[in-house]
Amino acid sequence: MSIYAVNKLCYRVVHDPALREALERDPGSALRSFEPPLSEAQVTAVIGGDVGALSKMGADHFLLHQLARFHLFGLDFGSYAERIRAARAPVS
Repeated sequence: MSIYAVNKLCYRVVHDPALREALERDPGSALRSFEPPLSEAQVTAVIGGDVGALSKMGADHFLLHQLARFHLFGLDFGSYAERIRAARAPVS
């Protein structure tokens, strides 16, 4: 699967209130029926608010930031920044 689907999801979160409601109500179902389709690894990362993993998969940071903007998947601006920084930290 392409990371395009994750980027498209984040873009649509901004412009589609019905999608935001569906993601809040039943995130698994909303993500698994999203077009273009997300891989199961992407669905798991999105539901878990694992923006660090999504970043490593190649997702755009500006678009990912929109998940925190709308407080989806347990994210807010602080947790978003923390998870992005942790994913970019050098492995020792």
